[in-house]
Amino acid sequence: MALRSIPVRAAPEDKAEMVTEVVVGERIEVVSGSSGWLEVVVPGHRTRLDSRGYPGWILSEMAIRNDAWEPDVVVIRKNSADLPLGASLEASGAGVRLPDESELELEEEAIQPLGEPSRGSPLEISRSLLGLPYRWGGTDSTVGMDCSGMVYRAMQVCGVVVPRDADDQYEAAPFKSRDHWKMARRGDLVFFGGESVTHVGFYLGDGRYLSESGEGGGTVVRGVEEDPYWGFARYG
Repeated sequence: MALRSIPVRAAPEDKAEMVTEVVVGERIEVVSGSSGWLEVVVPGHRTRLDSRGYPGWILSEMAIRNDAWEPDVVVIRKNSADLPLGASLEASGAGVRLPDESELELEEEAIQPLGEPSRGSPLEISRSLLGLPYRWGGTDSTVGMDCSGMVYRAMQVCGVVVPRDADDQYEAAPFKSRDHWKMARRGDLVFFGGESVTHVGFYLGDGRYLSESGEGGGTVVRGVEEDPYWGFARYG
C-alpha cells in the first residue's frame, strides 16, 4: 500500500514526539541528513518556530522525490481509497496518481481542482470526522488527528490558510477576541488554555464546540464550559 502520511518528529528517533504530519502530496524541504533521517521543514505548515515552515525529522526512506510530478487536485472528503483530507494528487483517468507513480481509483466527488473555491465549509468537514481517534501531532484524517491538526485540515481543504498549532491559529487570525464565548458565531474557532492557548475547536452554537479531544477520546462535541475557555477567532 502506498504511503498516506509521514510523521514529522522532534528528533531523529523512532520514539521521538510527533510534532506534525505530512499527508501524501505535501511538499517538504530537506535541510540536512543524518543516519537514515532527514531534517526537514514543512512549508505548508506555518509556525512561529521557523519562518520556512514546521521543523522536524522524517525517515529518509519515506521521502519521495519526483521532479516531474505536478498535483492538480486535492482530497476534500472521505473516500473509498482511504486517502486523507488535504492529499494533493494528479488526476488520472477515473482516479488519481500518487507521487510514487502508483494509481488509485477515486470517486469524483472526493476531490476538487487545486485552487478551486470549496464545495463545503470547515464546520461541515469537521463534522464528518466525528469519532476519529485523537493522535498528538496528527493531521491524517484516516487514522487520527490532534485538535489543531483537525482545524488545519478542515480549513485547508476549504481554501483557508491557517497555521499548524492552536496558539499560532489564535494569534494569526484576522479577528480574535478574549470576550465571552457567547459573542462567538457558529463556525468560529474557540480556544482554551490556562496561561496560554493549548486547545482549539469549531464553535457549534448553544455553548457547544467540536474538536479533537485527548480527554474525550477523539473528535467529539463538548460544552464550552467544560474546558478553560480562552477566546475565539474568525478567519474570513
